[in-house]
Amino acid sequence: MAKKKKKSALNTPMLVLTAVALVVFLVFMGLSVRNILIEDKPAAPVMEDVPQTQPVVPADYTSESRSLFEKLVIRDGGAEYKPDMLDRFKPLYAANPDTIGYIKVPGTSIDTVVVQSDEDNGQTGKYKYLKNDFYGEFTKYGNVFLDYRCGKYTLSTNTILYGHTTEDGQQVFYDLEKYQDPEFFKQNPIVEYSTLYNTYRWKIFAVFATTVNASDDGGYVFDYIYPTMDEEDMQGYLAGVKERELYHTGVDVQPTDKILTLSTCSYLFHTNGRRITARLVVVARMLREGEQETIDPTLVSDHADYRRPQAWYNAVGQQNPYSGSARWEPKY
Repeated sequence: MAKKKKKSALNTPMLVLTAVALVVFLVFMGLSVRNILIEDKPAAPVMEDVPQTQPVVPADYTSESRSLFEKLVIRDGGAEYKPDMLDRFKPLYAANPDTIGYIKVPGTSIDTVVVQSDEDNGQTGKYKYLKNDFYGEFTKYGNVFLDYRCGKYTLSTNTILYGHTTEDGQQVFYDLEKYQDPEFFKQNPIVEYSTLYNTYRWKIFAVFATTVNASDDGGYVFDYIYPTMDEEDMQGYLAGVKERELYHTGVDVQPTDKILTLSTCSYLFHTNGRRITARLVVVARMLREGEQETIDPTLVSDHADYRRPQAWYNAVGQQNPYSGSARWEPKY
């Protein structure tokens, strides 16, 4: 009997250890399966906030664009160019093969190369040009870059570009702040975005701001950075934009249009000591064949009750008129 008791005593801790190991294994496997099943869907806050004071829109709307070509450093003279790519982009491509396009916004300092890194990944939050310049050197201002899910050499339904908001440095989206003023929009409604193969003109149809943390808006994030939408998705997306636009532009947009999204940090919703992380978004649609580049300024009108995040309404003590609105989410 003594031998039997000794054997039992030895087995008890072994059983406990085995049980613990089994639980740990199952938890690990559960997390692994969960990670595999989760869609490769990044949260909206791709750009990080760069500390600065509240930006002020200049009254004269004057800006001096900076040309990267003036000080371009060619690091690889033996670049293999893409077939049929535009000659004017070859020096940029030779300096950095991550070059995929170019963005010009009249009336602003935005006149620069756009890049996309094959290393970018939404699940890990790794974005090469978030804190690296065109040459891959560290800078908190980064470089304008294309969403990693968007077509590199062809246009997605929604082509999404990111850039920091800051008063210093080059190749940033600080001047998008100017589009908060409808008068500036009236003077500058057209944006030029080019791929390596074609130059496209885009007519701005909305300027809006939205929160990027679900906790700031009743558990919801408006997914404006989704690149592939069918017509049904686009209708829901456009309805969400319509609620949030800072003013009405009068520019029509159809679910079949290709759109261009310019996204940067915003401080618009900071109020009563409450800091609410948000993004300022300028969206344009591709100019249609034969369409004039002008807009009808008489159709531009105020939208005083545009949709804010719930945290803003809480901070100012107002009722949210959109509390019962549909929460659009794209199909994945």
